[in-house]
Amino acid sequence: MRDVTFTEGDLRAIKHERFYHPDPLVQRKMHVLWLKHNGITHEKIATLAGVSRRTVQRYLLDFLVGGLAEIRRNRHRGKTSDLAVHKDGLEAYFQQHPPRSLKEAREVIHQRTGIRRGLTQVRKFLHGLNLIPRKVAAIPIPPKKSLEEHVQDQQPFLDEELEPALKEARQGRRKVLFVDASHFVYATLLGYVWCAVRWGVRAASGRKRFNVLGAIDAVTHQMIRITNHSYINAESVCALLKAVAASCGDQPITLVLDNARYQKCDLVRSLAKQLGIDLMYLPSYSPNLNLIERVWKFVKKECLQSTFHANYDAFTSAIDQCLSDLETKHRASMRTLLTHKFQTFEHVSCCAA
Repeated sequence: MRDVTFTEGDLRAIKHERFYHPDPLVQRKMHVLWLKHNGITHEKIATLAGVSRRTVQRYLLDFLVGGLAEIRRNRHRGKTSDLAVHKDGLEAYFQQHPPRSLKEAREVIHQRTGIRRGLTQVRKFLHGLNLIPRKVAAIPIPPKKSLEEHVQDQQPFLDEELEPALKEARQGRRKVLFVDASHFVYATLLGYVWCAVRWGVRAASGRKRFNVLGAIDAVTHQMIRITNHSYINAESVCALLKAVAASCGDQPITLVLDNARYQKCDLVRSLAKQLGIDLMYLPSYSPNLNLIERVWKFVKKECLQSTFHANYDAFTSAIDQCLSDLETKHRASMRTLLTHKFQTFEHVSCCAA
């Protein structure tokens, strides 16, 4: 048999349908193709897939002759699903109106076709449409602007201001630091754990807050921070500016900040001018352009999610330790996380409001 080659599109379909195709026979065929792609011998494929070696060769020959369409074709006669004739219409509808649950999908199918199916059948049908449950992403958009207008506001800033500064930073001719404050509330942050039964996490009492005003270097990932237990104000920002100036030496410095009032006041601007620090303010509603937002999310996941801290001191110590370890213990994670690639939501599907 001649060599079997797979295109990128073939591999994506095979990888998905070997688990999620509604027909178990097609799943087995896709599994055989996936094992073949990974360079496994025909004898080993037959053992892993639970079929004969001759069957493996037949599946591969079907693919060579007719591609994935031939693999998906069911040669065995049987009852065709009543939903098959509605597949195209339902697929188009669900592409534009993704259901939030299987129960919602079942009701939509019933309303549009008059056919009612159980949740298991609905799940298989959705998988057959290449639909899988995905976490919804939040898109920050100004109240009075459309998504397209918001992207048009961000792109010139990204191309004309932020990217040139980051290019100088990568060449070692400038220090660029991203600034933001995070307010860690002493409370239990729930998350996922792999377990046999559902577990509970003790909930911390009280509403104490540990405030961190940080500046993360876009290249070295060094974190300079000011912390307190009350609130962040212009004086806190001034303290951070002095710490940044002392740490960066004689190199030109650019701080990338959001539009919080305490960061744009005259006190902060005048001190920045005295210290020779350039302040670059992000467009409104643009946390996606601020690298330090990724750090806050990482810290919460690393040391707070699904974790109980016996007291407030232990809570703050865990956050401090995590931030101190960014350049050492978490160096590899930061290198992957803090890339200079920014999502601008140019090509993104939005659910109806």
